[in-house]
Amino acid sequence: MELLLDNQSLNKSEFYHVVQPIVNLVEKRIHGFEFLLRSKQIQNPEKLFGMAEKNHQLNELDKISVYKIFETVASTKGALDEYQLFINVYPSTMVDPDFLKSLKELADGSNIHPNSVVFEINEAEEILDIEFFKETVVKLKQMGFLISLDDIGKGQANMKNLIEINPNIAKLDLYFSEDLAFSPKKQDFIYYFHQFLGRHAKIILEGLEKEEDLQAAKQLGVSYGQGYYLGKPQPLEFYVNGLNDERTK
Repeated sequence: MELLLDNQSLNKSEFYHVVQPIVNLVEKRIHGFEFLLRSKQIQNPEKLFGMAEKNHQLNELDKISVYKIFETVASTKGALDEYQLFINVYPSTMVDPDFLKSLKELADGSNIHPNSVVFEINEAEEILDIEFFKETVVKLKQMGFLISLDDIGKGQANMKNLIEINPNIAKLDLYFSEDLAFSPKKQDFIYYFHQFLGRHAKIILEGLEKEEDLQAAKQLGVSYGQGYYLGKPQPLEFYVNGLNDERTK
C-alpha cells in the first residue's frame, strides 16, 4: 500500500522520529539530538523522501516533521531544555512564507526557545536562488533560530554555500571520519577547514564509528561529533530516560 498519494494530504499519525545524539567531545557529554523522520509503513527513509519528492510533497512532509518535533519535545516537559534540537529541512521548505508563519506560531505557542533549535539545510536539494535563500536565513536567525549546513562535502553542500549562507554550525559529511586516523589528506582537510572557519561556526564531524577516528578528530581540534560509536538512532525515550538517570545519580 502506498503511503503518499498525489493531491492527498499526508496523515500525520503515520510519522514519528528517532533521535541520534550529538556529543561534545571535549566535555564528553551530549550536546544535542538530531531528529530523524520515519514512517510506520515505509521503513527506508530514502524511499520515503523519494516518494515524497515524486509526488511533490517534500514541503508538506517537512512541515509535518517540524510540527511533530515541537509537539514531542513539549511533551518531555523540559527534559530537553539544555540540549540543542537539530531538525532537517529542505531549502524549498525554508523559503516558503507559510513555513515561516507556522514556525513563528509554533515557537510562540510552546516553551521551546528558538535558540535551542538548529535547522539543518538538507544537502539533497539544490538552492536555486541563493540571494533569496540568504534573506530567509537572516529572518530565521532574527527569530532566534540557528542554522546548520548539513553533510558538507556531499551533494549540494559545497563551499560556496558555506560562505554565502554563513551558518552557525557546519556538519562535515561522514566521508571525512571514515578511516580518519589513517588518512593524512583527510586530517589535513579537517585541520585547514577548522582554521578556515575559526570562530565563525561550530564544526560537527558526522559518521564517527571507531575509537581511533574519534581520537584523531579530537587531536585535530574537532569539538563535536556524531555517529554510531557515540550513539545510534533510538526512540527519544531511550535517551531521555538515560538523561534522567544521570541527573538522579
